[in-house]
Amino acid sequence: MAVIKKIIANEIINSLGYPTLQGKLFLDDNRFVTDNIASYDPETILPVKELRDGDGSRYNGLGVKKAASYVNGLLGPKLINVSPLKQTEIDNWLIKADGTKDRSRLGINTINLISKLMANAGALISGQPLYQYLNTKFIQTSHLTLELKKLPTPLFTLLTGSKEGQTDLDFKEFLIFPSSAFPYHKSYQISVDLYHNLRKLFKMKFFSNLDSLDAIKQSIESMSLRFGQDIFASVNFQAGSYFNSRRYSVKDKEQPLTSEEYIKYLKEIIKKYLLLVIIDPLEENDWLSNKNFSEDLKTDFYLASEKTSLFKQVSTAVLKLNEIGTVSEFFNQVLSLKTNNSSYIISSGHAETNDDFIADLSVALQSDFVKFGPPVHSENVTKYNRLLDIEKELKLS
Repeated sequence: MAVIKKIIANEIINSLGYPTLQGKLFLDDNRFVTDNIASYDPETILPVKELRDGDGSRYNGLGVKKAASYVNGLLGPKLINVSPLKQTEIDNWLIKADGTKDRSRLGINTINLISKLMANAGALISGQPLYQYLNTKFIQTSHLTLELKKLPTPLFTLLTGSKEGQTDLDFKEFLIFPSSAFPYHKSYQISVDLYHNLRKLFKMKFFSNLDSLDAIKQSIESMSLRFGQDIFASVNFQAGSYFNSRRYSVKDKEQPLTSEEYIKYLKEIIKKYLLLVIIDPLEENDWLSNKNFSEDLKTDFYLASEKTSLFKQVSTAVLKLNEIGTVSEFFNQVLSLKTNNSSYIISSGHAETNDDFIADLSVALQSDFVKFGPPVHSENVTKYNRLLDIEKELKLS
């Protein structure tokens, strides 16, 4: 059985023009696997930390040469002659080697890279597609039955707002997802067509959040599709970006809204646009509002959050591998959600690469939804295209 001969890492650039890690794992039979790591928004406060150089003369201090050196000189050499099939043991060793709660010693990016390399190498050794290998590993560790019988439903981003968006809108993402009556390849085709149709009809002229939702609805209907039957709408609010001084300020209202007024506004949007998946509609620390809103509405649709602190209050968790760390930790998070009858969306990171690992991961864990961004740009479509391959391999088309 093949074992590790060498692991090397280097600095590459992600989709937002900032550094991230790339790694290669070489087996003693001269086969190798490659992985890249997604990054998160450096301004986002998370319970884990990426290892960055802090050298202001390079990439605004965001370089990852130190992380690469940890792989090349510290961690990689200790894994020589070890079998990548020992995923759980290696992941646990990485966590122990870091020894911090926030992964600040080695960096969540360093740990994530090595863990992903192990999974890809394990799949190569076992002669299985990555999704099949990960599915087998999850079943072995969780003792659950998880049959590969479907592809996740894709949440396609049509418009982006907030500080880094294409539009001057408050909500972070305006998304759609086709009915499960469509096979994946048809859903993908429809969504790509809709993405372009929206821009053709409205020339990216959107004046408010509701104006944008109206435009999406009209674009859907102009393609002879039924809004709320063939195609459903979704919004990733990320309300913390427009919450200030205990008020929510949105372009649709002249004055900032109190939590009570804002919740009323949310319920109107949900009803008018038949939203079935909504993500972080309230600011994370608006505790009472989150609690009341969750208790009132979470059974009626997929009320989701990217915030770990809110996972117990919502019905659906948005999971990002690059923010969780090792593959084993990701498995544990999914097991916890399944134990509590919660659903989950597997999402790409803030700043992505052309790595398609999470497409296989989402199928392996039979995620309810995936969220890989707009159906354009190589860092997104490489993941959507990977699902096309898996659809054919599993004969789900």
